[in-house]
Amino acid sequence: MAQRKSPARRAKDGRIACLLQRAAANTPTDSPWPWEALAALEKAMAGHVVLPTDADYAKDRQESNPAFQAFPLLIAYCESENDAKLCVQFAQTWKLWVAVRCGGHSTAGYSVNTGGMVIDLKGLSGVTLDTRAQRVHVLPGTDFDHFNSAMGATGWHVPTGACGNVCVGGFVQGGGYGYTSRRFGIQSDMVESMRVLLADGETIVTASAAEHADLYWALRGGTGGNFGVLLQVTYRMEPLPSVWAWSIGWDAADAADVLVLLQKDFMRTGAPDALGYMMNLGFRDGKPVFMIQGMYCGTADAGRAAIAPLLAVPSARLLVDKSGTYPEMNHWLEDHPYELPQDLPDHVCESKSSGYIGRTLTKAQWQAAIDYFVTSPNTYSMFYLEPYGGAIQRYPATDSAFVHRNVDADLVADVFWTDAAERERMEAWLAGFMDLMRPFLTGAVYQNYPDGSLVDYPQAYWGTGTYARLQQVKQAYDPGNFFRFAQSVKLP
Repeated sequence: MAQRKSPARRAKDGRIACLLQRAAANTPTDSPWPWEALAALEKAMAGHVVLPTDADYAKDRQESNPAFQAFPLLIAYCESENDAKLCVQFAQTWKLWVAVRCGGHSTAGYSVNTGGMVIDLKGLSGVTLDTRAQRVHVLPGTDFDHFNSAMGATGWHVPTGACGNVCVGGFVQGGGYGYTSRRFGIQSDMVESMRVLLADGETIVTASAAEHADLYWALRGGTGGNFGVLLQVTYRMEPLPSVWAWSIGWDAADAADVLVLLQKDFMRTGAPDALGYMMNLGFRDGKPVFMIQGMYCGTADAGRAAIAPLLAVPSARLLVDKSGTYPEMNHWLEDHPYELPQDLPDHVCESKSSGYIGRTLTKAQWQAAIDYFVTSPNTYSMFYLEPYGGAIQRYPATDSAFVHRNVDADLVADVFWTDAAERERMEAWLAGFMDLMRPFLTGAVYQNYPDGSLVDYPQAYWGTGTYARLQQVKQAYDPGNFFRFAQSVKLP
């Protein structure tokens, strides 16, 4: 048969030729590398590089949240493990500050940087099931839509997040909470091993309980971009043939009573592990709504029995009552009973704050939170609870760097804005809400919701003892502090 170049190879040849033309013309550059070196990187990679002069740069540099504007010198899209090695070696040679990106959903903007190199792993995507071993091998750029689709109707399960375009690599290194976490644990609790490229750009290790156990401990909660480039995760799978998706709405007059009931019987104690949910306060058609949506790992009848006390609240309305596979119901709950926040403008920016509830609130205290929430300056704001307990609480806090175990729920508030004036109003309102709730919070923060304004982030994300241990792992695996960002683990 005739030998023909692929369209991708032709496109790559064009990019290489352009870089070499710049070299031949002695085109000026503010970059530390010569054009020939970048051409050699482009040629060696299966993926490709993007420069500030390229047409797609503005799109490619952008985080999922346009509140963060960063301007890297180079973005490298990896499509193989070898690509990742080449990129780390290039960064080491030319002393580039590196940000590692999978889905670009860091809530503090840490997936990109200004003046450095972004190593993008979205092209390292794929899922391989080994049902005999009850294991699933997942590449870091795999988003949850594809992860869940691959699991499909197999009857096997690993907890994932509700947002379909979040990728595995960042999510699992920060812990990873989902609808089924009360039943099976935080996602990182399901990890058997991780394949990791270290800072020298050559060494790839497998971290597990049996080998590189200290790195295995650190990668499960220590957050991404600290110790190496995550190349693959192997999870233990659990059987889960179907789930019951459910949602309840109630009138504003009953909202505080429901929150008291939830905290008393549906968080650390009371509810069966099989019951997972999110409690949402938001706005629909300009009016505040109070709604729970969740899943029960089992039958509809058993699920209804588990939420019977919630349905007994006088104004309770069962808004969703549907069974299917976890992937099917995860999609269903994105849109049913309705989407919150509603009708966000294009290019809207988000600001987020969160904290763990560690004290019991009275009805009056919950009511004060509700009363404050409805004063939001715009109708895009969200306040929600992610309940803990169950398998999350039972997993030993010292067995991984995800230490947030003995809490009621993660309280999260999101605000949205489109310009500087609105940002100032919304963030002032958000700060007021968190000030109101602070007496009931532990001071800890879920590290998958990083907050760049935190003064003592090591204490908030990990606590003193865990952070000190993370620093020792950092010293062992990245003694040159090659992987770093504003809230990274620092060398001891």
